[in-house]
Amino acid sequence: MKKIICCLVKIFKDCDNEYADNLLNSGELYCQALKNFKVIEDDEVRGDKYEGLIHWIQPRDCVISLELPENIVDIPREITITEADLTAPAAIQTTEYEYHKIYCMYAIAIDEFSFKYSTEEERISLQKEINDLISKQIEFDEKISSELGNIAIVITNVKKFIDRVKQHCGNDVHHGLVEYFNDEAVSVQFQGIESIFRKRKLYSYQNEYRFAFSSRDQLNSKILNIGDLKDIAYKTTVSELKELISISVK
Repeated sequence: MKKIICCLVKIFKDCDNEYADNLLNSGELYCQALKNFKVIEDDEVRGDKYEGLIHWIQPRDCVISLELPENIVDIPREITITEADLTAPAAIQTTEYEYHKIYCMYAIAIDEFSFKYSTEEERISLQKEINDLISKQIEFDEKISSELGNIAIVITNVKKFIDRVKQHCGNDVHHGLVEYFNDEAVSVQFQGIESIFRKRKLYSYQNEYRFAFSSRDQLNSKILNIGDLKDIAYKTTVSELKELISISVK
């Protein structure tokens, strides 16, 4: 189902208050190479060793055949590894986008609803059902403030923000919501740049909107400045935002 992005939020830890001000006042985007996220050791909060995933294969869908050199003795020339030999899914990653610079944000987004009704009673019932769904979709997981931080720069005009990013970078940026898959149940395959925007379901609470800047250098990070954002953004805390945000259909 298509999503409506209501606003984007960049979340900072208290110790990074200066970086939050830099984003608001000068549009400073601190981006890291995709490969950096593979080696961050933080119990799978920001770090994800499976960034750039192109194949995720459940044991039931995986058969691996190996043919060994003739000079290896006392071992069969051909070895087949099946579901019975595997304890976890097999992962294949691409290195093509290792040095793409990544900027991550939290997206407050809701499904694009469409509904029909014949009576006023049906309208009221549907309205309540949809508003209940919206409330759940915009709810912040407790792990957001405890793991990512509590300082929030809220982008209220998403289109203008994206336009400014594009004006700075031209066609060298891909952007969009990250989609999450059930890594415990399904086998999946991703193509090309899509691999940057797919993650395991354990990260789904982060509701990530990601910018991926094409890069020909091999730098680990890059800072972009897209200009003052105070006309389309403001500073608050995740705690306050959780209390204030409200979206409903009338």
